[in-house]
Amino acid sequence: MLKFEDIIAKFEMEGSPSDITPLGHGKIHHTWELRCGNSAYVLQEMNHYVYKYPTVVMNNLFLVTEYLREKIAEEGGDPDRETLTFLRTRAGNQLLQTEDGNYYRLYRMVCSAEEMQKPRTPAEAQEVGRVLGVFARRLKDFPVSLLSNTVPKMHDMRFTLRQLLDVVRADMCMRTSDCQEQIQFVLDRSGKVDRIRDAVNGGKIPLRVAHNDTRYSNILADQETGKAICLIDLDTVMPGISILDFGDSVRTAAATYDVEETFGDIELDLNFYRAQLTGYAAELGGVLNAEEKQLCAYAVWFSALEQGTRYLIDYLQGDRWSHDFSNERQNLYRAVNQFFLVLDIEEKMEAMNRIGDEIFH
Repeated sequence: MLKFEDIIAKFEMEGSPSDITPLGHGKIHHTWELRCGNSAYVLQEMNHYVYKYPTVVMNNLFLVTEYLREKIAEEGGDPDRETLTFLRTRAGNQLLQTEDGNYYRLYRMVCSAEEMQKPRTPAEAQEVGRVLGVFARRLKDFPVSLLSNTVPKMHDMRFTLRQLLDVVRADMCMRTSDCQEQIQFVLDRSGKVDRIRDAVNGGKIPLRVAHNDTRYSNILADQETGKAICLIDLDTVMPGISILDFGDSVRTAAATYDVEETFGDIELDLNFYRAQLTGYAAELGGVLNAEEKQLCAYAVWFSALEQGTRYLIDYLQGDRWSHDFSNERQNLYRAVNQFFLVLDIEEKMEAMNRIGDEIFH
């Protein structure tokens, strides 16, 4: 087994670290901050149980971030600040595989930046939409066929619904009786989940480079100004649907609740929604086609239903994916919160569509 110092030494970094500390609140990878004089790096041990093909993930990341660096430089921006910069090993590899079967990667830390907090004002919500639009706009001409599909069935609600029915039938944890109402809630909406997938299959919506995990906490913001800088946690970057990135960001940033609450006072703030869509459209409005623009509000509804169903499945399975909480019903609470949000979005869908018409036209 390699020592920690030996692992670091195998990467092309400047100098030797003088300070090594655990970093962040990630639930998937083990992460450390390395300080080397005036420079800082992030070292991660990749979780190859979650991401079963780390080399494929890293190939996607290198392709996308190197392309972004070129685009940012062309626009007169700062590539070291506006996207992540991954470093190769001294042997020229995109990540390090150790003899014990573990995988490590290294990238430069974005200086004077921090994880974005939940927006408190429409101006902060607009920053969320803007940085998503910048990411997608810069990648609009990227040959998406070069990227591998690293998470099969991502945003495939038909597959997710089958998973739900399978775990309900198995009822291995004897929890199905606790949540009949929530199960029925999802099934009642099963006929409405195919609009985006049908549009893709029918050639009305193109596949684009998508992030696929656009919570506000996956955005870095400037420590002084609060302005959004770039997206991080790029493991799920692959061919996808841009407006679902938008929908997922609204689900977390424009909802007046905390997902961890037992049952929150949950609704979608239309002022925040307008702000996020304004920021997103300012960057990407000239790229999205008419069908994508029309489905932006639906994408928010879909994202909330999808995430709630995932929480519900995890609860029924005995919390396989999320278990860092003291209350064994926490995943059920999370699901219920998402379903309350779905209900509120359904009531506000007309207003959301009108906002979209105003902004895009």
